[in-house]
Amino acid sequence: MSAPLTEKARQTRGRMIRCAQEIILEDGIEALSMDRVAERAGMSKGAVMYHFKTKRALLAALIEAYAEHLDERLKHAESFFEGTPDETLVPGYILWFREFDKNNMGWADIGLSLLVQKVRDPELLQPVRDWYARLHERVAQMPPERRIRTLLVLMTMEGFFFTRKFGLDLMTQDEKNEVCEELLTLSCSAAKPRAG
Repeated sequence: MSAPLTEKARQTRGRMIRCAQEIILEDGIEALSMDRVAERAGMSKGAVMYHFKTKRALLAALIEAYAEHLDERLKHAESFFEGTPDETLVPGYILWFREFDKNNMGWADIGLSLLVQKVRDPELLQPVRDWYARLHERVAQMPPERRIRTLLVLMTMEGFFFTRKFGLDLMTQDEKNEVCEELLTLSCSAAKPRAG
């Protein structure tokens, strides 16, 4: 078992991950290399390799960061609603997509680039599978009368996310808004927007 990272090491790793994400956004995942990350971060290749022994280790860290991003964005979106976690999940998911649809800050391209790694190395995606497993477990704990409706809404929203990521989104904004409103009605969520 490795020792916990110091704050300085955590910041250095974070900077390298951000540099790797920038490379993916600018030139695609094919351009990602330890040399490019080192150059971008203003460090030696040895410093990068101290933190990430291989390119696979760097990809694993990028995928972990992506899974953390998913968790942060959902929690952030849910924080805009009052109610139990069961009640805030659907409106939070819908708000998250609406924010993502307006400006995904490059996460569509980063996510797509990382998710296609499943073809080369399915094991790498375990953090994302774990994130979805936690989400599914959350739904599984709901009362039976809400469980299937919630899954239907979440899978519809996942379709929205993925058609957007793949550049296949053909719906107008009005159509998306109508579908989202219908999904809120279907879910029977009692969550209300937070005041102020």
